[in-house]
Amino acid sequence: MNVNQLVDYYAQTPLFFQDIFMDGALPGNQATGGRTGEGCCGLIIPLAGSACFALNGTAYVLEPGMIVHAGSDMQLDKAVLGSKTWRYAVIHYQIFEQHSTGSSCYDRHFNIPTGPSPRITTMVQQLLACSARPDSLALLRSKTLFTNLIEETVLAAKRQHKDNHGELIADAVAFMHENYAEQISIAQLAAQYGFNGKRFAEIFQKHIAMAPVVYLSKFRIDRAKDLLKSCGCTVAEIAECVGYKDAAYFSRLFKKQVGISPTAFREQSGKSLC
Repeated sequence: MNVNQLVDYYAQTPLFFQDIFMDGALPGNQATGGRTGEGCCGLIIPLAGSACFALNGTAYVLEPGMIVHAGSDMQLDKAVLGSKTWRYAVIHYQIFEQHSTGSSCYDRHFNIPTGPSPRITTMVQQLLACSARPDSLALLRSKTLFTNLIEETVLAAKRQHKDNHGELIADAVAFMHENYAEQISIAQLAAQYGFNGKRFAEIFQKHIAMAPVVYLSKFRIDRAKDLLKSCGCTVAEIAECVGYKDAAYFSRLFKKQVGISPTAFREQSGKSLC
């Protein structure tokens, strides 16, 4: 499956989440003659171990970093590989009936190389937990999580196709700019691009001329300066808005970078608390 086709499919096809479940099997386990679900298609997302899934006779080796899309009512044979317990999640979804015949991917089976992605794993766990709750708010949250998971899967697949480090780092910088308010781990960010933390930092330093943790910190402090000048939030509230739950640590970091405390910066900027 071409990654651009995958992007077009998920961008243009109206999807709706049906259900999710998690399953597993011990080493040596095999099952033949099964079928995928009728009336829907699904994503098989490996969480641990390795297995071979054959869909209508086409075999896919699944392990973390490789997602497989399966169409409706396909022949399914599977076997656990290696000596580790195999664990995986299956997400079923549907598309609106009027779009089903024109979809290029809905009824197909294909693999989606994403590379190891802690974000995908976390989203799967969140979707599993949310789907276990029967209330309407949980149902709404499940729909949002499903959409976010699809987006992250597509983004991860695009990252896997990038062999230019400049493009990769530009993508990482864009991710920082969009998610600076979250608890971003540089190690987890590196893992999204298939690198360990040290190698990712070396590549980032080469292209940006500073370490990724320094760049993220500087960007957060710059956003904090904007907030201190434009709103009446407390220093603690601003710290949390830019990704720091510890207001005291934020204040020390701010003073180290700017030369004065957040409160003094606000006073100099002429913005007092309302």
